[in-house]
Formats: sequence, C-alpha cells, structure tokens
Amino acid sequence: MGLMVEAWWCFVRYLLYIVPLAAALVTVHFTLRIPRELFRKMLHVAAFTSTPVIMWLSGDWLVTVMVLVAFGVVVWPLLAAVEGQPWYDGLFVQRRLHEVRRSLLLMFWGSALLVAVCWGAFARPDVAATSILMWGFGDAAAALVGKRWGRHHTGLPLADPHKTWEGSGAMCAVSFVVGTGVLVACGAGGVLGCAVRAAVAALAGSYVELITRKGYDTITVPFAIAAVLLCCALLA
Repeated sequence: MGLMVEAWWCFVRYLLYIVPLAAALVTVHFTLRIPRELFRKMLHVAAFTSTPVIMWLSGDWLVTVMVLVAFGVVVWPLLAAVEGQPWYDGLFVQRRLHEVRRSLLLMFWGSALLVAVCWGAFARPDVAATSILMWGFGDAAAALVGKRWGRHHTGLPLADPHKTWEGSGAMCAVSFVVGTGVLVACGAGGVLGCAVRAAVAALAGSYVELITRKGYDTITVPFAIAAVLLCCALLA
C-alpha cells in the first residue's frame, strides 16, 4: 500500500509539471506561429524529458516504472477520444493516423522497461537517464538539421534511404555533448572517461537510428545507447 501511495503522489506531482509545460508550449505555438516541425520537436522534448523528471521526483526505480506505465494507460484513451476532432492533427502535428498516441505509448512504456533494466537490474540510474536524453536531443537535432539542410544520403548498409549525413552528424554530435554532460553531472567518472563512453554510445545510437524505421527508434536507439554504456561500466 505504501508503494502505491508513493507512486500516486509522484504521479500527481508529475502532472503538476507536465500539464503547465504542455499548455505553455501550445500557447507559444499559436501565439508566435513557430514552424510546425520545430513545435513537433518541442513536444517531443517535453515528452522524453519526463522520464528523468519522474526519476528525480520518485527516487525509486519501481515507483518510476509504475508512474510511466500509468501515464501511458491514462493518456491512450484520452487521446483516442479526441483524435477524430478537426484540430487534433494540427495541434500535435500528426503525420499518420494514430501516430501521436502510438509514439507516446512506445516512449513511456519503453522508458519504463529501460529504467527497470538499467536502474532496477544494474543499479545504474545514470545510464537510464543518459541514454534517454542522448536519444531524445539527438533525434530532435537529426530531424531539424536533416530536414532543413540534409542533402547527402548516407547510403550505408540497411540505412533508411531518406536519412542524410547532415542529420546523422547532428544527432551524433548532440548526443555526444548531452551524454558527456549528463554522465559527468551524475558523477559517472572524469570528463575524459565520460566523453569516451558518450562518443562510442553516440556513434552506436546514430547508426541504429539510421536503420530503424516506422518510428521504432523510440525503443531501439535508447536501448542501443544503454547497452553500450552498461558494457562500458561493466568493463571498467
């Protein structure tokens, strides 16, 4: 019962964070008329940064998992109920039918599994937070840079033919910077050691993002990054 109460209280506090943030983003979107793709990635940032926020609020891996799973359960029927409204696609910048709620479910439940593995099984919450943030900011950079300046397709084995070197380079660079910063901030080692681990993980994550299609990079990329970081931690 105590665990359920703790999870419920964490869920409420998380709502007090995410609801005003979402409202602010929507207000900015319609007030400043920012580009659709940029607003799409702003929503993306708000969503994936939720996991580190919940981890910080709860301080416990099981509570974090419970809150992430619960949020997916709550959001799915709410979005399903309003998906047919004429304003829905424009508000969420949805490209395909059911894309938003499917992506949210993959993100929150995938993050729950990642936290359970990294924090619950290996006692490495820093790896869970780092891998999610490296993927999230890197993916946003890849989309924004690739769509705006992408001219040269990678042509790498198994890669999505639409992906470009410009987008992948942006993802790798941003993932590396974010990964190094988060690892250092979490006390995972010295700057040089954290930079080396972040560099290897960023390269792995960028390639996995290239070969992953249909939006499943929400799952594959953070898990690939986490696998590299866990291996580095175990071999250290």
